[in-house]
Amino acid sequence: MHLLDEGFAPPEACVQWCRARANPLHVLDDSAHVNLDWWNHQLRERKHEIRLRGRDLDGRVVERGTAVVQRNDLQLGGDLVEAEHDALGLLFLCAAWRSAHPSRRATRRLPDVFNPYAPKTPLAKIEHVLGRCAKEKRLPEPRGDNWSGWPDMPGIGVSLMALYLWAVGVHREGARAQLIDQHGVSTLIHEGWLEEPSVSGFTLRRYDRYLQLLNAWAMQVGTTPELIEMWLVQRWNARVQEARSGARSEPTLF
Repeated sequence: MHLLDEGFAPPEACVQWCRARANPLHVLDDSAHVNLDWWNHQLRERKHEIRLRGRDLDGRVVERGTAVVQRNDLQLGGDLVEAEHDALGLLFLCAAWRSAHPSRRATRRLPDVFNPYAPKTPLAKIEHVLGRCAKEKRLPEPRGDNWSGWPDMPGIGVSLMALYLWAVGVHREGARAQLIDQHGVSTLIHEGWLEEPSVSGFTLRRYDRYLQLLNAWAMQVGTTPELIEMWLVQRWNARVQEARSGARSEPTLF
C-alpha cells in the first residue's frame, strides 16, 4: 500500500482526537520535566560551553533541579539555552525535552557530537550543518556517497534530527519538517502502512514520504501535521496501556 493511496485515510479515532484539540496551543504547550542537574553536569563533563535551563510551575526561568520545558521553548535565541553556538545549544535542549517526554520513546543520554577525525575542530562539522539548517530552513545536501540522504551528523539519530528540524522551521518539499517517534511509526504500521518499521532505518526519502502522509491526513482532518503526529504517539501508548489493563484483568488459570 502506498501511503498516498486514497484507501489509507486517517482513522476515525484520529479525526475525533485532533478536532477536539486546539492547535497551536496544544502543540506548543506540550511539556516535559527535564532534570537540569543531570544535563548540565554531563555537558560540563564533556567540555561543552552550554547550559540548559527550564521553568518552574510559575513560568520563571530556573537553572537547577527538575524543570518544565515546553515545545514552545525549543527555539533559537530562547531563554533556556546559554551557548556559544546557539544551534548546538538548541540541539541539546531538544535532546533533553525528547528524552524526558513521558509519551516518547527515547533514552536520557548526551549525544556524542564530537568528530573523532577532526580533533582540532571536533564540533565544526555538526555546527556547520545545524547552522545552515537554521539559517536556510533546509537540509544541506550530503557530501560523498551517502546512501541515507541525511547529512553526515555524528551522534545524531533520525528522531532527534527531525525534532531539531521542526524547531528551526526547516521545510521539505514545501512542508515543515515534523517529529518522528518510534511509537508513532509503530501506530502507522499497525494501521497498515507498509514501510520501514524502525525509525533509525529511515532514509531521507522515506522520511519525506512520512511527511507527505502527515500533511495528507492533516488536510483531510482539517488540522495540522503536528497534531496528527501527536495522535500517532498517543495512540500507541494508549494501546499499550489497554493491553496491560486487559492482561491484569484476565483470570489466572491453574
